[in-house]
Amino acid sequence: MQTQNLLMAALTHLIQFQTTHCAIARERALMMFEALAELKESSPELQTLCCKASDLLIA
Repeated sequence: MQTQNLLMAALTHLIQFQTTHCAIARERALMMFEALAELKESSPELQTLCCKASDLLIA
């Protein structure tokens, strides 16, 4: 459940950042993707996707 909640929050903030270019939404999306990548129950695929999403937000 924690993974699902973090993923929903990350995607929500990512979409908000994409539509508004709000720096706070970007920071929150980054935080959520980093937290998802660090979860013990995250699969390697999810970790890879989170890292790629973070890289896109940083660029």
